[in-house]
Amino acid sequence: MFKKTLAALAAVALIGGLAACGNAGGNTSAGNPDGIKFNWGVPQAAYLTLYVADEKGYFKDEGLDPQFQVFQTGAPLLAGLESNSLDVVTTGLATIFALGKDIPLRYIVAEGNASATEGLVVSADSPIKKVTDLAKAGKIGVPTGTCAQISAYWAAEAAGVKYADLDIVNITPNLFGNAFASKSIDAGISWAPYLADLEQQGQRIVGHDNEWVPGGAACPEMHAGNPAFLDANPEVPKKMIAALGKAWNDIKADPSVATEALMTKLHVTKPVAEATAKRYIETYPTLEDQLDPSNIFSFSGDKGLFAQLNLASTTFATLGVIKEPVPEATLRKALDPQYIEAAVKAGK
Repeated sequence: MFKKTLAALAAVALIGGLAACGNAGGNTSAGNPDGIKFNWGVPQAAYLTLYVADEKGYFKDEGLDPQFQVFQTGAPLLAGLESNSLDVVTTGLATIFALGKDIPLRYIVAEGNASATEGLVVSADSPIKKVTDLAKAGKIGVPTGTCAQISAYWAAEAAGVKYADLDIVNITPNLFGNAFASKSIDAGISWAPYLADLEQQGQRIVGHDNEWVPGGAACPEMHAGNPAFLDANPEVPKKMIAALGKAWNDIKADPSVATEALMTKLHVTKPVAEATAKRYIETYPTLEDQLDPSNIFSFSGDKGLFAQLNLASTTFATLGVIKEPVPEATLRKALDPQYIEAAVKAGK
């Protein structure tokens, strides 16, 4: 289903994809022979377990019939949440903007650590050898309101320069290749799979988020849902976690499964898919990690997901992307570990 939707993206406007979402929760009857039907919004990124679970038919095996709505970025996905057109989403920091707009949202389980595959990339002949050389850069590609902007802000801090003093170009990573070729940018903050692709094209990766972002990460990729939908259909998040768990077991047993899924879903080359999958797998948060207060992906405590999301929120506010940080109480309420706790107890 993902492959068909992704292929159609090139021929339709984003608003057209959003309009196709329909009404959230419109067909959630368990009597559907194909399973419980619901709308699932996904911007394009490297979601390993989601893609493998979809490819292997694990959602269907669990009695789910997700109607995937694929977007090029998180912006139209946010509009889908705001219009109540989506029941479930898989995304990065688009959830911060949703919570900041008082859009009801509850996190279900983590998908992956996007910070592991995000970093500073420069042209092959750049004088920048490490992040502390950032002041030497000319124009720097950084898409506004994204994980990359969070990374760029803290990269500037690490380099001892002000973010406002950098020559920032608001451009998305899928356009970096042409921008480097035309000398329109000298550096940029990119994420997967584009970062690995840029390296294959001859650009040079200077480092990754964990080297300069406080705590090592601020871009968790999460599965989340509309609380009203989740409460009305409590079996959906349970079945989602079960299907994603099957996919993770497959990936652990044979990492090439993840590589092949990325090649199919994102239409990238094998070297790009392998490099991307490797970094994701190395930092993939297990269910046990998400219940461990000392882990950066914990649903509880101050050092886990709360710290990541709070850092992203306060940084966006500092940059003027949002008027004020998302209230801490709102973040903590959204980080409800009930589904993970139930899955661990059930041995999923």
